Amino acid sequence: MTSQGDTKRPRSVKLEIDPDFFATGQAGALLVEQTLRSLGLQRLLKQYLPARSAQAGFAAHDFAQAAIAALLLGGDGINLMEPLRADSELRQIFGLDQAPSDATTYRILCELAGLEERAFADAYALASPTLARLDMLGGLKTPPAHRRIVPDAPEAARPHKLRAVRRTERAVAMKCLKTLGRQLIRLHGWTVVFGDGSDLQVEGRCFDAARLGREGERILRWMTLRVGPVLVDQDLLAGNADEGRTLPRMLRRARPLLAEAAGASRLLALLDAAYCEGPVIKALPQNCDWIVCANQHRAPLTRRAMEQPEAVWREGGADAARGWEESQVCLMTHRFEGWAAPVTIAVRRWREAGELPGVWHYSFLATNLEPAALPRDLVRRHGAAGVLWMFYSTKQGHENHFKTPLRDLALHHPPSGRLGVNQVYYALASMAANIAMVLRYEVAPRAERGMTLARMRRVLFGVAGYVVRHGRRLVVRLAGATLGRRRQGQLLEAWANARRL
Repeated sequence: MTSQGDTKRPRSVKLEIDPDFFATGQAGALLVEQTLRSLGLQRLLKQYLPARSAQAGFAAHDFAQAAIAALLLGGDGINLMEPLRADSELRQIFGLDQAPSDATTYRILCELAGLEERAFADAYALASPTLARLDMLGGLKTPPAHRRIVPDAPEAARPHKLRAVRRTERAVAMKCLKTLGRQLIRLHGWTVVFGDGSDLQVEGRCFDAARLGREGERILRWMTLRVGPVLVDQDLLAGNADEGRTLPRMLRRARPLLAEAAGASRLLALLDAAYCEGPVIKALPQNCDWIVCANQHRAPLTRRAMEQPEAVWREGGADAARGWEESQVCLMTHRFEGWAAPVTIAVRRWREAGELPGVWHYSFLATNLEPAALPRDLVRRHGAAGVLWMFYSTKQGHENHFKTPLRDLALHHPPSGRLGVNQVYYALASMAANIAMVLRYEVAPRAERGMTLARMRRVLFGVAGYVVRHGRRLVVRLAGATLGRRRQGQLLEAWANARRL
Protein backbone atom coordinates (compact mmCIF):
# COMPACT_ATOMS: atom_id res chain seq x y z
CA MET A 1 0.00 0.00 0.00
CA THR A 2 1.36 3.43 -0.91
CA SER A 3 1.39 6.09 1.78
CA GLN A 4 -0.94 9.04 1.33
CA GLY A 5 0.71 11.73 -0.77
CA ASP A 6 2.99 9.50 -2.86
CA THR A 7 0.72 9.87 -5.87
CA LYS A 8 0.73 13.68 -5.58
CA ARG A 9 4.46 14.29 -5.11
CA PRO A 10 6.19 15.01 -8.47
CA ARG A 11 9.04 12.76 -9.52
CA SER A 12 11.23 15.79 -10.19
CA VAL A 13 11.15 19.56 -10.26
CA LYS A 14 12.69 21.93 -12.80
CA LEU A 15 13.42 25.65 -12.93
CA GLU A 16 12.70 27.63 -16.08
CA ILE A 17 12.68 31.35 -16.76
CA ASP A 18 10.06 32.73 -19.15
CA PRO A 19 11.37 36.07 -20.48
CA ASP A 20 7.92 37.00 -21.80
CA PHE A 21 6.03 36.55 -18.52
CA PHE A 22 5.71 39.74 -16.46
CA ALA A 23 4.49 39.48 -12.88
CA THR A 24 5.36 40.71 -9.39
CA GLY A 25 5.26 39.07 -6.01
CA GLN A 26 4.49 42.47 -4.43
CA ALA A 27 1.28 43.39 -6.22
CA GLY A 28 -0.24 44.42 -2.88
CA ALA A 29 2.23 47.33 -2.88
CA LEU A 30 -0.55 49.11 -4.73
CA LEU A 31 -1.94 49.77 -1.23
CA VAL A 32 1.25 51.70 -0.42
CA GLU A 33 1.06 53.64 -3.68
CA GLN A 34 -2.59 54.56 -3.12
CA THR A 35 -1.84 55.63 0.46
CA LEU A 36 0.99 57.90 -0.75
CA ARG A 37 -1.35 59.26 -3.43
CA SER A 38 -4.19 59.89 -0.98
CA LEU A 39 -1.85 61.68 1.43
CA GLY A 40 -0.59 63.93 -1.38
CA LEU A 41 3.00 62.95 -0.59
CA GLN A 42 4.37 63.92 -4.01
CA ARG A 43 2.99 67.44 -3.66
CA LEU A 44 4.42 67.87 -0.15
CA LEU A 45 7.86 66.62 -1.16
CA LYS A 46 7.91 68.86 -4.22
CA GLN A 47 6.84 71.87 -2.16
CA TYR A 48 9.39 71.57 0.65
CA LEU A 49 12.47 69.72 -0.63
CA PRO A 50 15.09 71.87 -2.39
CA ALA A 51 15.16 71.27 -6.14
CA ARG A 52 18.11 69.55 -7.78
CA SER A 53 19.66 70.74 -11.03
CA ALA A 54 17.74 70.18 -14.27
CA GLN A 55 20.50 67.83 -15.45
CA ALA A 56 20.03 65.49 -12.48
CA GLY A 57 18.69 62.07 -13.32
CA PHE A 58 16.25 62.08 -10.40
CA ALA A 59 14.38 65.05 -8.96
CA ALA A 60 14.65 65.36 -5.18
CA HIS A 61 10.93 64.70 -4.64
CA ASP A 62 10.96 61.66 -6.97
CA PHE A 63 13.96 60.22 -5.12
CA ALA A 64 12.38 60.85 -1.71
CA GLN A 65 9.08 59.24 -2.70
CA ALA A 66 10.89 56.21 -4.13
CA ALA A 67 12.99 55.95 -0.96
CA ILE A 68 9.90 56.07 1.28
CA ALA A 69 8.12 53.44 -0.84
CA ALA A 70 11.21 51.20 -0.85
CA LEU A 71 11.57 51.47 2.94
CA LEU A 72 7.94 50.50 3.45
CA LEU A 73 8.49 47.47 1.21
CA GLY A 74 11.54 46.25 3.14
CA GLY A 75 14.50 48.11 1.63
CA ASP A 76 17.14 49.44 4.00
CA GLY A 77 20.56 51.05 4.00
CA ILE A 78 22.30 52.60 1.02
CA ASN A 79 20.86 49.80 -1.14
CA LEU A 80 17.33 50.55 0.03
CA MET A 81 16.10 50.81 -3.59
CA GLU A 82 16.74 47.11 -4.17
CA PRO A 83 13.03 46.10 -3.96
CA LEU A 84 12.25 48.55 -6.77
CA ARG A 85 15.31 47.81 -8.89
CA ALA A 86 14.64 44.06 -8.81
CA ASP A 87 11.02 44.27 -10.01
CA SER A 88 9.97 46.07 -13.20
CA GLU A 89 6.26 45.58 -12.42
CA LEU A 90 6.73 47.15 -9.00
CA ARG A 91 8.39 50.16 -10.61
CA GLN A 92 5.34 50.54 -12.87
CA ILE A 93 3.05 50.60 -9.84
CA PHE A 94 5.01 53.55 -8.41
CA GLY A 95 5.41 55.29 -11.79
CA LEU A 96 9.18 54.83 -12.00
CA ASP A 97 11.07 54.24 -15.25
CA GLN A 98 14.10 53.22 -13.23
CA ALA A 99 15.23 53.13 -9.61
CA PRO A 100 18.39 54.87 -8.35
CA SER A 101 21.53 52.77 -8.03
CA ASP A 102 23.35 52.50 -4.72
CA ALA A 103 25.92 55.06 -5.92
CA THR A 104 23.16 57.49 -6.94
CA THR A 105 21.36 56.97 -3.63
CA TYR A 106 24.51 57.84 -1.72
CA ARG A 107 25.18 60.84 -3.96
CA ILE A 108 21.69 62.29 -3.43
CA LEU A 109 21.83 61.71 0.34
CA CYS A 110 25.15 63.60 0.41
CA GLU A 111 23.61 66.41 -1.65
CA LEU A 112 20.58 66.71 0.63
CA ALA A 113 22.96 66.82 3.61
CA GLY A 114 25.18 69.46 1.96
CA LEU A 115 28.23 67.18 2.07
CA GLU A 116 30.76 66.76 -0.69
CA GLU A 117 31.42 63.23 -1.84
CA ARG A 118 34.87 62.21 -0.67
CA ALA A 119 37.41 60.93 -3.15
CA PHE A 120 38.71 57.45 -2.39
CA ALA A 121 42.13 58.79 -1.46
CA ASP A 122 40.54 61.19 1.04
CA ALA A 123 38.30 58.55 2.56
CA TYR A 124 40.67 55.57 2.79
CA ALA A 125 44.29 54.99 3.77
CA LEU A 126 46.48 51.92 3.41
CA ALA A 127 45.73 49.42 6.14
CA SER A 128 48.33 48.69 8.77
CA PRO A 129 50.01 45.25 8.75
CA THR A 130 48.08 42.50 10.55
CA LEU A 131 48.86 38.98 11.67
CA ALA A 132 47.70 36.13 9.43
CA ARG A 133 44.17 34.90 10.21
CA LEU A 134 41.97 31.97 9.27
CA ASP A 135 38.31 32.18 8.40
CA MET A 136 35.79 29.90 10.13
CA LEU A 137 36.30 27.21 7.46
CA GLY A 138 40.05 27.14 7.84
CA GLY A 139 40.98 29.17 4.79
CA LEU A 140 43.52 31.98 4.95
CA LYS A 141 41.76 35.33 5.20
CA THR A 142 42.79 38.05 2.81
CA PRO A 143 44.00 40.98 4.92
CA PRO A 144 42.26 44.34 4.37
CA ALA A 145 44.05 46.59 1.92
CA HIS A 146 42.57 49.88 3.19
CA ARG A 147 40.96 51.36 6.27
CA ARG A 148 38.46 54.19 6.41
CA ILE A 149 39.75 57.54 7.60
CA VAL A 150 37.43 58.76 10.35
CA PRO A 151 37.58 62.55 10.83
CA ASP A 152 38.09 63.98 14.31
CA ALA A 153 34.76 65.87 14.18
CA PRO A 154 31.54 64.26 12.87
CA GLU A 155 30.56 65.27 9.34
CA ALA A 156 27.12 66.56 10.27
CA ALA A 157 24.63 67.80 7.69
CA ARG A 158 24.84 71.51 6.92
CA PRO A 159 22.28 73.36 9.09
CA HIS A 160 20.45 75.08 6.20
CA LYS A 161 20.19 71.78 4.31
CA LEU A 162 18.92 69.94 7.37
CA ARG A 163 16.32 72.65 8.01
CA ALA A 164 14.86 72.10 4.52
CA VAL A 165 14.62 68.35 5.09
CA ARG A 166 13.05 68.89 8.51
CA ARG A 167 10.43 71.25 7.08
CA THR A 168 9.44 68.45 4.73
CA GLU A 169 9.42 65.98 7.60
CA ARG A 170 7.09 68.17 9.68
CA ALA A 171 4.70 68.70 6.74
CA VAL A 172 4.40 64.93 6.25
CA ALA A 173 3.98 64.42 10.01
CA MET A 174 1.14 66.96 10.15
CA LYS A 175 -0.62 65.29 7.22
CA CYS A 176 -0.37 61.91 8.94
CA LEU A 177 -1.64 63.35 12.24
CA LYS A 178 -4.70 64.78 10.52
CA THR A 179 -5.35 61.43 8.84
CA LEU A 180 -5.14 59.28 11.98
CA GLY A 181 -8.14 58.89 14.28
CA ARG A 182 -8.12 61.20 17.29
CA GLN A 183 -8.34 58.24 19.68
CA LEU A 184 -4.76 57.35 18.75
CA ILE A 185 -3.33 60.63 20.04
CA ARG A 186 -5.71 61.48 22.89
CA LEU A 187 -5.82 60.39 26.53
CA HIS A 188 -8.93 61.52 28.42
CA GLY A 189 -8.99 64.79 26.45
CA TRP A 190 -5.23 65.49 26.42
CA THR A 191 -3.13 65.24 23.25
CA VAL A 192 -0.22 63.04 24.28
CA VAL A 193 3.39 64.07 23.61
CA PHE A 194 6.15 61.53 24.20
CA GLY A 195 9.89 62.21 23.94
CA ASP A 196 12.66 59.69 24.30
CA GLY A 197 15.99 58.57 22.89
CA SER A 198 17.32 55.25 21.65
CA ASP A 199 20.95 54.16 21.57
CA LEU A 200 21.96 52.59 18.25
CA GLN A 201 24.86 50.17 18.57
CA VAL A 202 27.28 50.26 15.64
CA GLU A 203 29.98 47.73 14.77
CA GLY A 204 33.43 48.78 13.65
CA ARG A 205 35.22 52.09 13.98
CA CYS A 206 34.13 53.77 10.75
CA PHE A 207 31.22 55.81 12.19
CA ASP A 208 32.41 59.37 12.74
CA ALA A 209 29.85 60.17 15.47
CA ALA A 210 30.02 56.88 17.38
CA ARG A 211 30.96 57.25 21.03
CA LEU A 212 31.26 54.84 23.93
CA GLY A 213 27.96 54.27 25.71
CA ARG A 214 27.22 53.40 29.33
CA GLU A 215 27.94 49.71 28.74
CA GLY A 216 31.18 50.31 26.85
CA GLU A 217 29.72 49.75 23.37
CA ARG A 218 30.00 52.23 20.50
CA ILE A 219 26.68 53.99 19.85
CA LEU A 220 24.88 56.78 18.04
CA ARG A 221 21.92 58.41 19.79
CA TRP A 222 18.57 58.80 18.06
CA MET A 223 16.29 61.34 19.75
CA THR A 224 12.57 61.36 18.96
CA LEU A 225 9.50 63.42 19.81
CA ARG A 226 6.03 62.02 19.09
CA VAL A 227 2.42 63.04 19.17
CA GLY A 228 0.66 59.72 19.61
CA PRO A 229 2.32 57.32 17.14
CA VAL A 230 3.59 60.10 14.84
CA LEU A 231 7.18 61.36 14.88
CA VAL A 232 6.93 65.16 14.90
CA ASP A 233 10.67 65.70 15.37
CA GLN A 234 13.79 63.55 15.49
CA ASP A 235 17.52 63.99 15.48
CA LEU A 236 20.43 61.61 15.01
CA LEU A 237 23.33 62.66 17.22
CA ALA A 238 26.74 61.63 18.42
CA GLY A 239 26.61 58.84 20.98
CA ASN A 240 27.59 61.10 23.87
CA ALA A 241 24.84 63.69 23.23
CA ASP A 242 22.99 64.80 26.39
CA GLU A 243 19.31 63.84 26.13
CA GLY A 244 18.22 66.48 28.64
CA ARG A 245 19.88 69.24 26.60
CA THR A 246 18.68 67.94 23.23
CA LEU A 247 14.96 67.61 23.96
CA PRO A 248 14.40 71.36 24.66
CA ARG A 249 15.71 72.20 21.15
CA MET A 250 13.36 69.63 19.63
CA LEU A 251 10.40 70.98 21.61
CA ARG A 252 11.10 74.50 20.39
CA ARG A 253 11.36 73.33 16.76
CA ALA A 254 8.12 71.38 17.02
CA ARG A 255 6.13 74.03 18.91
CA PRO A 256 3.99 75.22 15.92
CA LEU A 257 3.20 71.64 14.97
CA LEU A 258 2.32 70.74 18.57
CA ALA A 259 -0.04 73.71 18.76
CA GLU A 260 -1.77 72.69 15.53
CA ALA A 261 -2.02 69.05 16.62
CA ALA A 262 -3.54 69.94 19.99
CA GLY A 263 -6.07 72.45 18.68
CA ALA A 264 -8.33 73.45 21.56
CA SER A 265 -7.15 70.60 23.81
CA ARG A 266 -4.20 70.65 26.18
CA LEU A 267 -1.02 68.68 25.63
CA LEU A 268 0.22 66.05 28.08
CA ALA A 269 3.94 65.24 27.99
CA LEU A 270 4.99 61.80 29.28
CA LEU A 271 8.75 61.71 29.87
CA ASP A 272 11.19 59.40 31.61
CA ALA A 273 13.73 60.23 34.30
CA ALA A 274 16.37 61.60 31.91
CA TYR A 275 14.14 64.65 31.33
CA CYS A 276 13.29 65.61 34.92
CA GLU A 277 15.31 68.79 34.48
CA GLY A 278 14.37 72.45 34.67
CA PRO A 279 15.34 73.35 31.04
CA VAL A 280 13.15 70.54 29.67
CA ILE A 281 10.11 71.63 31.67
CA LYS A 282 10.65 75.28 30.69
CA ALA A 283 10.77 74.31 27.01
CA LEU A 284 7.31 72.69 27.11
CA PRO A 285 4.53 74.79 25.52
CA GLN A 286 2.33 76.85 27.84
CA ASN A 287 -0.68 74.64 27.11
CA CYS A 288 1.26 71.50 28.07
CA ASP A 289 0.74 69.51 31.26
CA TRP A 290 3.40 66.98 32.13
CA ILE A 291 4.15 63.82 34.08
CA VAL A 292 7.85 63.02 34.37
CA CYS A 293 9.58 60.15 36.15
CA ALA A 294 11.64 61.68 38.97
CA ASN A 295 13.72 58.65 39.93
CA GLN A 296 16.98 60.40 39.15
CA HIS A 297 16.21 62.39 42.36
CA ARG A 298 15.48 59.17 44.23
CA ALA A 299 17.65 59.82 47.33
CA PRO A 300 16.04 63.09 48.56
CA LEU A 301 12.56 62.01 47.48
CA THR A 302 12.87 58.70 49.33
CA ARG A 303 13.76 60.58 52.52
CA ARG A 304 10.71 62.81 52.07
CA ALA A 305 8.47 59.84 51.33
CA MET A 306 9.61 57.99 54.46
CA GLU A 307 8.64 61.06 56.52
CA GLN A 308 5.02 60.98 55.26
CA PRO A 309 2.48 59.86 57.90
CA GLU A 310 0.78 56.52 57.37
CA ALA A 311 -2.59 58.26 57.07
CA VAL A 312 -1.73 59.78 53.66
CA TRP A 313 -0.94 56.44 52.01
CA ARG A 314 -3.67 54.81 49.94
CA GLU A 315 -3.70 51.06 49.39
CA GLY A 316 -2.92 50.06 45.81
CA GLY A 317 -3.12 46.30 46.24
CA ALA A 318 -0.99 43.43 45.00
CA ASP A 319 0.38 43.00 41.49
CA ALA A 320 1.25 39.40 40.66
CA ALA A 321 2.76 40.29 37.28
CA ARG A 322 5.35 42.47 39.01
CA GLY A 323 5.81 40.18 41.97
CA TRP A 324 4.36 42.73 44.44
CA GLU A 325 2.56 41.49 47.53
CA GLU A 326 1.28 44.96 48.37
CA SER A 327 1.61 48.54 47.18
CA GLN A 328 0.57 52.03 48.28
CA VAL A 329 0.49 55.52 46.73
CA CYS A 330 0.42 59.08 48.02
CA LEU A 331 0.95 62.69 46.95
CA MET A 332 3.51 65.11 48.38
CA THR A 333 5.33 68.24 47.18
CA HIS A 334 9.02 68.85 46.58
CA ARG A 335 11.17 71.63 45.19
CA PHE A 336 14.06 70.39 43.07
CA GLU A 337 17.35 72.25 43.27
CA GLY A 338 17.34 75.12 40.77
CA TRP A 339 13.58 74.96 40.13
CA ALA A 340 11.48 78.07 40.70
CA ALA A 341 8.70 76.42 42.72
CA PRO A 342 7.70 73.15 44.35
CA VAL A 343 5.92 70.54 42.22
CA THR A 344 3.55 67.69 43.02
CA ILE A 345 5.19 64.29 43.50
CA ALA A 346 3.20 61.07 43.10
CA VAL A 347 4.88 58.38 45.19
CA ARG A 348 4.43 54.66 44.80
CA ARG A 349 5.89 52.17 47.25
CA TRP A 350 5.67 48.40 47.14
CA ARG A 351 6.82 45.26 48.91
CA GLU A 352 7.95 42.32 46.82
CA ALA A 353 6.98 38.71 47.47
CA GLY A 354 8.83 37.21 50.42
CA GLU A 355 10.07 40.52 51.83
CA LEU A 356 9.47 41.56 55.41
CA PRO A 357 6.53 43.89 56.15
CA GLY A 358 7.63 47.51 56.26
CA VAL A 359 10.48 47.00 53.76
CA TRP A 360 9.48 49.27 50.89
CA HIS A 361 10.75 50.09 47.42
CA TYR A 362 9.94 53.58 46.09
CA SER A 363 9.34 55.22 42.72
CA PHE A 364 8.40 58.84 41.94
CA LEU A 365 6.61 60.98 39.37
CA ALA A 366 6.76 64.78 39.15
CA THR A 367 3.80 66.62 37.63
CA ASN A 368 2.08 69.97 37.29
CA LEU A 369 -1.36 68.34 37.28
CA GLU A 370 -3.67 69.07 40.19
CA PRO A 371 -6.14 66.41 41.40
CA ALA A 372 -9.07 68.57 40.25
CA ALA A 373 -7.82 68.34 36.63
CA LEU A 374 -7.94 64.54 36.59
CA PRO A 375 -11.01 62.49 35.53
CA ARG A 376 -13.37 62.50 38.50
CA ASP A 377 -14.61 58.94 38.14
CA LEU A 378 -11.06 57.56 38.07
CA VAL A 379 -10.03 59.69 41.07
CA ARG A 380 -13.01 58.39 43.07
CA ARG A 381 -11.98 54.79 42.41
CA HIS A 382 -8.19 54.99 42.52
CA GLY A 383 -7.23 58.31 44.13
CA ALA A 384 -5.32 61.15 42.46
CA ALA A 385 -1.90 59.55 42.96
CA GLY A 386 -3.15 56.25 41.55
CA VAL A 387 -4.57 57.99 38.47
CA LEU A 388 -1.27 59.78 37.82
CA TRP A 389 0.50 56.43 37.86
CA MET A 390 -2.16 54.98 35.55
CA PHE A 391 -1.67 57.86 33.12
CA TYR A 392 2.08 57.43 33.21
CA SER A 393 1.83 53.68 32.58
CA THR A 394 0.43 54.44 29.10
CA LYS A 395 3.97 55.57 28.20
CA GLN A 396 4.82 51.92 27.59
CA GLY A 397 2.45 51.89 24.63
CA HIS A 398 4.22 54.90 23.13
CA GLU A 399 7.59 53.20 23.64
CA ASN A 400 6.26 50.28 21.58
CA HIS A 401 6.02 52.62 18.59
CA PHE A 402 9.82 52.52 18.45
CA LYS A 403 9.43 49.01 16.98
CA THR A 404 8.20 50.27 13.62
CA PRO A 405 11.25 52.40 12.74
CA LEU A 406 13.86 50.38 14.62
CA ARG A 407 12.75 46.87 13.73
CA ASP A 408 10.52 47.07 10.64
CA LEU A 409 12.52 49.85 8.94
CA ALA A 410 15.89 48.58 10.24
CA LEU A 411 16.91 51.90 11.82
CA HIS A 412 18.88 50.03 14.46
CA HIS A 413 21.65 50.01 11.83
CA PRO A 414 22.77 53.41 10.45
CA PRO A 415 23.75 52.95 6.78
CA SER A 416 26.74 55.30 6.51
CA GLY A 417 29.85 56.20 8.44
CA ARG A 418 29.10 59.90 7.84
CA LEU A 419 26.73 61.50 10.34
CA GLY A 420 25.20 63.92 7.81
CA VAL A 421 24.25 61.14 5.39
CA ASN A 422 22.64 59.25 8.27
CA GLN A 423 20.74 62.36 9.40
CA VAL A 424 19.07 62.73 6.00
CA TYR A 425 18.43 58.99 5.78
CA TYR A 426 16.73 59.00 9.20
CA ALA A 427 14.60 61.97 8.17
CA LEU A 428 13.34 60.06 5.11
CA ALA A 429 12.86 56.94 7.23
CA SER A 430 10.88 58.97 9.79
CA MET A 431 8.50 60.05 7.03
CA ALA A 432 8.17 56.38 6.06
CA ALA A 433 7.54 55.46 9.72
CA ASN A 434 4.71 58.00 9.95
CA ILE A 435 3.13 56.72 6.75
CA ALA A 436 3.51 53.20 8.17
CA MET A 437 1.31 54.33 11.09
CA VAL A 438 -1.36 55.44 8.62
CA LEU A 439 -1.11 52.05 6.92
CA ARG A 440 -1.28 50.21 10.25
CA TYR A 441 -4.20 52.09 11.80
CA GLU A 442 -6.22 53.49 8.89
CA VAL A 443 -5.56 51.27 5.85
CA ALA A 444 -5.34 47.83 7.49
CA PRO A 445 -8.67 45.94 7.64
CA ARG A 446 -10.71 46.88 10.70
CA ALA A 447 -10.31 43.44 12.29
CA GLU A 448 -6.53 43.74 11.90
CA ARG A 449 -6.03 47.40 12.87
CA GLY A 450 -2.56 47.99 14.27
CA MET A 451 -0.95 45.00 12.55
CA THR A 452 2.80 45.44 12.30
CA LEU A 453 4.38 46.67 9.10
CA ALA A 454 6.30 43.38 8.86
CA ARG A 455 3.00 41.46 8.87
CA MET A 456 1.46 43.85 6.35
CA ARG A 457 4.33 43.01 4.00
CA ARG A 458 3.47 39.31 4.30
CA VAL A 459 -0.32 39.47 4.32
CA LEU A 460 -1.21 42.54 2.23
CA PHE A 461 1.78 43.50 0.10
CA GLY A 462 3.27 40.10 -0.76
CA VAL A 463 0.66 39.03 -3.30
CA ALA A 464 1.33 37.79 -6.84
CA GLY A 465 -0.10 39.85 -9.68
CA TYR A 466 0.57 41.73 -12.88
CA VAL A 467 0.11 45.22 -14.23
CA VAL A 468 -2.17 46.25 -17.11
CA ARG A 469 -1.96 49.78 -18.50
CA HIS A 470 -4.81 51.42 -20.43
CA GLY A 471 -3.60 54.85 -21.53
CA ARG A 472 -2.98 56.77 -18.30
CA ARG A 473 -4.95 54.24 -16.25
CA LEU A 474 -3.05 51.48 -14.48
CA VAL A 475 -4.72 48.31 -13.20
CA VAL A 476 -3.01 45.79 -10.93
CA ARG A 477 -4.60 42.36 -11.17
CA LEU A 478 -3.98 40.09 -8.21
CA ALA A 479 -3.69 36.30 -8.51
CA GLY A 480 -7.04 35.71 -6.85
CA ALA A 481 -7.06 31.99 -7.58
CA THR A 482 -4.21 31.50 -5.11
CA LEU A 483 -5.87 33.57 -2.36
CA GLY A 484 -8.51 32.41 0.05
CA ARG A 485 -11.72 34.39 0.41
CA ARG A 486 -10.65 35.84 3.73
CA ARG A 487 -7.45 37.27 2.30
CA GLN A 488 -9.26 38.60 -0.75
CA GLY A 489 -11.67 40.38 1.58
CA GLN A 490 -8.79 41.86 3.57
CA LEU A 491 -7.16 43.23 0.41
CA LEU A 492 -10.39 44.74 -0.91
CA GLU A 493 -11.15 46.36 2.45
CA ALA A 494 -7.62 47.76 2.73
CA TRP A 495 -7.86 49.14 -0.83
CA ALA A 496 -11.14 50.89 -0.02
CA ASN A 497 -9.59 52.33 3.17
CA ALA A 498 -6.55 53.65 1.28
CA ARG A 499 -8.77 55.40 -1.25
CA ARG A 500 -10.87 57.05 1.48
CA LEU A 501 -7.93 58.71 3.25
